[in-house]
Amino acid sequence: MFKIVTKKGITKEDLADSILIAGFHGIGEVGYIASTQLIEAFSGERIGIIDSEDLPSFVAMDHDRLSLPFEVYKFGKFVIMLPNFQPTLQELHGFCKGIVEWVVSNEFKEAFLIGGLDNKFQKDDDQLYRCVLTQKYAEKAKELDLPILERGLYVTGPLALLLAYFEMEEFPALAVLPYGKRDRPDPRAASIAVKQFSRIYDLEVDIAELLKDAQKIEEELEEMLRQQKEKMIEETQSPIDRTNYYI
Repeated sequence: MFKIVTKKGITKEDLADSILIAGFHGIGEVGYIASTQLIEAFSGERIGIIDSEDLPSFVAMDHDRLSLPFEVYKFGKFVIMLPNFQPTLQELHGFCKGIVEWVVSNEFKEAFLIGGLDNKFQKDDDQLYRCVLTQKYAEKAKELDLPILERGLYVTGPLALLLAYFEMEEFPALAVLPYGKRDRPDPRAASIAVKQFSRIYDLEVDIAELLKDAQKIEEELEEMLRQQKEKMIEETQSPIDRTNYYI
């Protein structure tokens, strides 16, 4: 089951010609951090939530509002899919396919996806990011002079599935993949994706201001990931095993 529930009053006309932004919890948490940075920078409004078969059993408070596992934000012509938690492997294909079908059926213009590349593949310090794109985005990529991912390297996980489904739909989609640290959240790498976003769409984003919160972002993400990992371990243990498990 996959369903996007939008706020009352949001119509297909409100979504038509929009640009999807999506990033997940991959290398360096780059996609997730960049998405939250953009929501913060442009005061994005939550316009919907995503319901799924294996909805994570986590909620939290974000100031005076309930924060849910999968949320949808909007600012201007941009719509951001924000997965506060990674979809489970069992629902990953349906989750990504559902997003693509929703985007196509609502006549979005294109997709800007954000992920991370392991920095062990970085050849020099001037090489900050690489891109992967669908055929429908190829002409625009040439105009923007985007650096394409080298042959022989692969994108995996939900970002790869989104790209695959967008390709099947002949839909223009670009993934910007900064080199990042695999072992911990990397706000610096996320800021590179945000910078490219601002260049492509001719928007001003104060990168320096976003990086001021880098330590806070790392601490919050590490705590969230720790709790998620503990919950997964707890759910795989028997009731007897859990008596020796502390949270």
